[in-house]
Amino acid sequence: MDTIGITNGLVPGATLGIGYSRDFTKTYTIDMFESSPKRTTLRLRELQSADSAQALVEQAVYARAQDVGLNEDERHRIGDIEGCTVVTADGGIVGIVTDVWLMPANDVWVVTLPDGRTVPFPVIDDVVVSVETGSRRIVVNVLPGLLDLGTTTAEDHDE
Repeated sequence: MDTIGITNGLVPGATLGIGYSRDFTKTYTIDMFESSPKRTTLRLRELQSADSAQALVEQAVYARAQDVGLNEDERHRIGDIEGCTVVTADGGIVGIVTDVWLMPANDVWVVTLPDGRTVPFPVIDDVVVSVETGSRRIVVNVLPGLLDLGTTTAEDHDE
């Protein structure tokens, strides 16, 4: 799986949302956007000081797919992922994706193993090898210790 970066860039005048979740964002207008492998700089028209920008540090940025250079073939909806069978490259069955967490750094796909435990799989290039939504199959690289993070349903709900 290739890293999907911001290929088109965000252009001045475009809008984006910033907030703790997709449902609770405030809209901002881009004044300037620059990105390199080591740093991304975003200046927003509505922010007049470093203090006002600092208040947004822990929040996520939501932009339209077309504004960041993604097309429909590179995106997956939650419904495309939930219910997919997760396998290793050699065909071993790991489990079924039963939940999707949308997190600021990277998404997490919760996989229910055959023994009933759930394991959070980070959606990163080192873990997700390929996503085949047509066949409802996701190929993963199971990092050492990842399956040890599994919890039972009762543990998930602190019962």
